[in-house]
Amino acid sequence: MKDFLLYASVVILFLVCLLVVLIILMQRPSANAGMGSALGGGAAESVFGGESANVLSKLTTTLTVLLFLLSFGLYLGFVGRASKTTSALTPATAATSPAAPAKVDPAAKATATAPASATTPAAPAAPAAPVAPTTPATPAAKAPATPAAPTAPAAPTPAK
Repeated sequence: MKDFLLYASVVILFLVCLLVVLIILMQRPSANAGMGSALGGGAAESVFGGESANVLSKLTTTLTVLLFLLSFGLYLGFVGRASKTTSALTPATAATSPAAPAKVDPAAKATATAPASATTPAAPAAPAAPVAPTTPATPAAKAPATPAAPTAPAAPTPAK
C-alpha cells in the first residue's frame, strides 16, 4: 500500500510541475509577451477577469509551495523505504571459520596403525601429552631498505 501511495504521489508531482510551467507561461511581464498573447491576446483576462495578475501570481505561489512539499515528502518516503530493504551490496553476517583439526601425537598414531602381533602382548600406550596451542610465527624483522640515491636531472638539449 505504501508503494502505491509513493508512486501515486510521483504522478501528482508530475502534474503539479506541468501546471506550474503552464501558469508561469501564462503570466505576461509586459503587454506583448507571455503565453496569453500567444493564445489570442487576452486569454488570461477573459478566463480570470481583470485581476488576472493577482490570480496567476497566487496560483503560482500555491502550486510552487505544493511542488516543494510534495518533493520533500517523496524524498522522505523513498529514503524510508530504501532503509528497510536490504541491498546486495551490504555484507551478510560474517561467516565463521571452520575449526582447526585436532593435532594427533605421532607416537599414538604409530602404535594405532601398527598391527599387534599375536605372540607379544601389546604394551599399553603411554597417554599422549596435551598439545599446547601453537602461536603464529612472527616474521623476522626486516632490514630497513636504503633509499635510492637521487639521479641528476638530464641536461636539456639545445633547440635548433
